[in-house]
Amino acid sequence: MGNYFLYWGKTRRNDGPGAPCHLLPYHNLDVAAVGWQLLAPQAPLLRELAHRLRIEPGRLRRLLVFLLGLHDIGKFARSFQGLAVVSGVSLVPPLERYENTVRHDCLGAVLWQANQRRWRREGVLRWPDVRVDRQSRAQMSAGLSHLVAPIFGHHGQPVDAANHRVERFFANDESADDTNAATSFVEHWAELMAPEWPVEQLLDPNWCEQWNRQSWRIAGWAVASDWLGSNEDFFDFQANEIALSDYWRDFALPQAANAVRASGLDCAPEPVPFTGLNAWFDGSNIVPTPLQKQAEQYPVGGGSQLFVLEDLTGSGKTEAACILAQRLLDAGDARGLFFALPTMATSNAMYARLGALHRRFFTAESAPSCVLAHGARELNEVFQHAVDKVLAGTGDHASGEPSNAAACNRWLADSRKKALLADVGVGTIDQVLMGLLAFRHQSLRLFGLAGKVLVIDEVHAYDVYMQRLLETLLEYHAGEGGSAILLTATLPQSMRAALVAAWQRGCQASLSAPRADDFPLFTAVGSDGAIAEQPLTTPDAAHRHVAVAWLADEQAALDVVMAAVERGESIAWVRNTVDDAIRAYELVRGAHSDSERCTLFHARYAMIDRQRIEQQVLDCLGKSSTPDERSGRVLVATQVFQESLDCDVDRLISDLAPIDALIQRAGRLQRHGRGERAAPTMHVLAPSWADDPDAEWLRRGLPGTHAVYRDPGLCWLTQRVLRECHGLHLPRDARKLIEDVYGEPAETWLPEGLREASDEREGKAMADRSMARFNALDLPAGYGGNPDRWQPEREIGTRLSDEPSRQVVLLREESGELVPWAGAVAHAATLSQIRLRESQVAKLAELSSVQEPAWERLVQRYRSLAFARPWVVADDPSNAYDAVYGLRLSIIP
Repeated sequence: MGNYFLYWGKTRRNDGPGAPCHLLPYHNLDVAAVGWQLLAPQAPLLRELAHRLRIEPGRLRRLLVFLLGLHDIGKFARSFQGLAVVSGVSLVPPLERYENTVRHDCLGAVLWQANQRRWRREGVLRWPDVRVDRQSRAQMSAGLSHLVAPIFGHHGQPVDAANHRVERFFANDESADDTNAATSFVEHWAELMAPEWPVEQLLDPNWCEQWNRQSWRIAGWAVASDWLGSNEDFFDFQANEIALSDYWRDFALPQAANAVRASGLDCAPEPVPFTGLNAWFDGSNIVPTPLQKQAEQYPVGGGSQLFVLEDLTGSGKTEAACILAQRLLDAGDARGLFFALPTMATSNAMYARLGALHRRFFTAESAPSCVLAHGARELNEVFQHAVDKVLAGTGDHASGEPSNAAACNRWLADSRKKALLADVGVGTIDQVLMGLLAFRHQSLRLFGLAGKVLVIDEVHAYDVYMQRLLETLLEYHAGEGGSAILLTATLPQSMRAALVAAWQRGCQASLSAPRADDFPLFTAVGSDGAIAEQPLTTPDAAHRHVAVAWLADEQAALDVVMAAVERGESIAWVRNTVDDAIRAYELVRGAHSDSERCTLFHARYAMIDRQRIEQQVLDCLGKSSTPDERSGRVLVATQVFQESLDCDVDRLISDLAPIDALIQRAGRLQRHGRGERAAPTMHVLAPSWADDPDAEWLRRGLPGTHAVYRDPGLCWLTQRVLRECHGLHLPRDARKLIEDVYGEPAETWLPEGLREASDEREGKAMADRSMARFNALDLPAGYGGNPDRWQPEREIGTRLSDEPSRQVVLLREESGELVPWAGAVAHAATLSQIRLRESQVAKLAELSSVQEPAWERLVQRYRSLAFARPWVVADDPSNAYDAVYGLRLSIIP
């Protein structure tokens, strides 16, 4: 048999102390040992997998860990071994004719595919001596391929071993026979682990179907094990020969135990018992809302549960969700939670809130972790402060500081992909939906989500593409025994029914539709698919009437702005496009006696300026702002106003938009109690009302709005229902307002002149749902069922847009070098970026050939810029950027 100690598994990146390499068999055992610790008898993962796969836990643990020990057998290939020359250690020599053209994870599958039948026949795998017919043998071989698929996919995506021959990569010369060395390792590892193969189950189609469902979690377990088992902070390099059994006992297992403990994955933290609303609010003199009382009283436990909480803004939905989540944790029906929000800004706000709340879910002594996950989290000061404290060794438990700080485990915090592994995670909905798409390491996201309470805020904000992905997610999560809480203020009945049906499918329950049309409404769906709907009362003080006044043109809007300024009021003017917002800002600034009290805010700012403006708005118009700060303050903004700013204005102007957007915007009108104020009025800039408008009705009056929303019928129906209801009466008319625009009856009211655009929208919606179904992975097919979905040229995303977008980095030129727009600050490259549509990017000036070398040097310094489009602001005569206006395109036609 071959000598498997002649192969390296990892090499040292520098010339530091210790062995120059880590031998391959030891690395395989390191990763297997991490997997062994993650499948500890007390671990929920092992219990759940054993229950679903109908295999005794100890037997399943040995089988899975044995398979995990094979994860890097592809590194026995001489094509891989030739990647490094290690001095001072006796290893197989590289051979030039074996080129490294295929990754080692794929080579592992190639080696397995070529040898597994021989290994079974010759006893290498300790395969039982069973006699089956030819068809059953083929079925077992296919089943074995499914067993190993999550293991060889440990680098985050399935591998495809087809069309590759062992001889092209594995050598057999006078120095060593690579295949024999791998065979010897597999045999000795099998002797040590003594796997018991599920032969009968492999012949059971129902069992194979269940394995396929669990294969995604097993793949995530393999990825997590490989990441931890490859960490040199925990596993010392070893280049001397040690018997596998000795290395397993004396090195792999104890080092793996330390690694898993340090990562925070060794055990779930201890839930804090729920003792009632008074304890939740720390005994404060707070009167719980009806929704919060319902969250306290509704029976929980007994499996996966879905809750849909529909109520007004300010009704305490977040706290109600936290109460339900804590009760599920206390009942043993969950072991963590993840808050998913529509934007990075709302994620940041939620993370800041949970810094004080997350210790109410778990005891401080059990050290729960709270991690933020989105594309720009390194710019969040609260999150970075938590990480820095851990890195400096001054975190919560080392310093004994109060329990209101967000705790970040160092290992969990170093990658967004790991954030769902944290006990309490906060991030954009994209971080969860990526688990359904062919993104690398998506299985790690599903692995982290398992058994958690998934709280999804502002469900109404998602388009049909994201809604279809969300339905797929809920179906999967229900099937895996998780729970979900959906929060919304304006949810169409059809969307609620679709989300409930997805949950019922995941629970394999019969489908039934929710029937109540009350608002506010508490809906619960159990693991048996049964629906419970509880209408909620609204305290008299929470009833709102927002009057709607119609404006014919921008001059009328400007008159309203200046009248508010004269009265010392604060006012916001919300436009539907950036160009319209810039034009309105110029009008306001020209008319205002103090231009410093005018602020423009939209999506075309570099991050450094966007953060500054956000903070300025919160300081001047936030909950803690003073009358002096607010007096005469004017904010001109786009949709970011309602999506990311928790601010409050005395008066509000908005371009006409679909009803859900207007309700959201109205939520910022007199949001906080500030004594006596005039009755709330939302002024809406809209085309003149027409009972029977033509197709150009919206384009003539608001061309920018027409370009954004495409379907003028939605805006016409919105104007219709607001005229009929004489404004926003909430919660009285909440359901009617939404259903009269998005419900079935709306189709009968739509004028003939607007039907063509409405039909186009419906057609696009159907296409978008189809695209979501196409892009989503076929989870029932199992982890190895569709490796072609991970092709690098496929562009997929959690959000669908009509036009691709791209990151643009703003640059200055200084002394012949290109530097980020943000200057000499931390994260300068990220802070200097804007995301633009491709058509907008095409308008920006290209780098000159003289600047190309400087750009290459900058990319070497900031690797994250490799895929960004560079733009030197000062060198572009046709476009402009500054900290006040942001990006202005085509200023010179």
